[in-house]
Amino acid sequence: MTTPVNPFLYIPFAIPFPSFSAEHIGPAISQLLEDSERAIQLIEQHKPVRTYANTIQALDDATERLGLAGGVIGHLESVATTPEWRAAYNSIQEPLSNFYSRISLSEPLWAALQAFAESDEARELTGAHRRHLEKTLDDFRREGAQLPPERKQRLREIDAELATVTNQFSQHTLDDTNAFELYFESAEPLAGLPESALDVAAQSAKLKGRSGYRLTLQAPSYVPGMTYIDDASIREKLYRAYMTRASSGAHSNRENLLTILALRHERAQLLGYPNFSDYILENRMAKRASEAKNFVQSLYQRTHLQASRENAALQEFRAGIEGPDAPSLQAWDVA
Repeated sequence: MTTPVNPFLYIPFAIPFPSFSAEHIGPAISQLLEDSERAIQLIEQHKPVRTYANTIQALDDATERLGLAGGVIGHLESVATTPEWRAAYNSIQEPLSNFYSRISLSEPLWAALQAFAESDEARELTGAHRRHLEKTLDDFRREGAQLPPERKQRLREIDAELATVTNQFSQHTLDDTNAFELYFESAEPLAGLPESALDVAAQSAKLKGRSGYRLTLQAPSYVPGMTYIDDASIREKLYRAYMTRASSGAHSNRENLLTILALRHERAQLLGYPNFSDYILENRMAKRASEAKNFVQSLYQRTHLQASRENAALQEFRAGIEGPDAPSLQAWDVA
């Protein structure tokens, strides 16, 4: 009898989402980690002349299947999770973090990249291949390849902790989003909603074993609610709930947020940057946090007058509909 192939091991272009289940995650990631580790070791131990194919391209190939499987697993965790799926997803975070840290902090791998970078073939590269080499070297430097051993060890510890706490942050946000719901026995309070949105709200209630209509913070419910519901108090409830997700209660992210900020700051300083903002912006257009801040301030100076005019026009438009005593515009009114 032929053993069925784990669907995460060979994912085609047209991703077969219905074929995946939580029980596939652990075995697939274990196998893919073994395969990727074997491929990385081959690059590190390669003795003949370094070439683009056996170094740069081989490095990409070594993690391609692992990256694809991890991406699909993470996507399904964010849009269609179950307790079983989440448990399996959480179980792979530490080994994945350890593996990717191992790549960026590997001395043999860094030596292999440098050896190729100094070769005649590397000096003659042009176009995308040249850019790929430069980007790969820069990524390794930015991830700590040149750090002394004790700093590399601390970086590994930070990366592992960040993987855990950022994952928890995302799951708290998702769970708090899913926990919110508003029920209405009739459609009367929802005046303004199009029939299609009312149908969605009715179906949502029915799926929960309730009659009437159910509003949630999911986009198919939240966006029409904020855009069309006449009752400002309902829009305000939706808006405030959405903007304060995971800020209190069982799903509070307050401690997670403080931990993430502290770890990111320490990580940036380990890598030689004054703060995380400078680290993350270095290879982007702004380059430094100060430039980003200057840009925002400059943008404000250039736009606030016109924005004020547009807000006044919106308020005038509202008064034309609701009368001269119409309340001033709030964030939950604009849509």
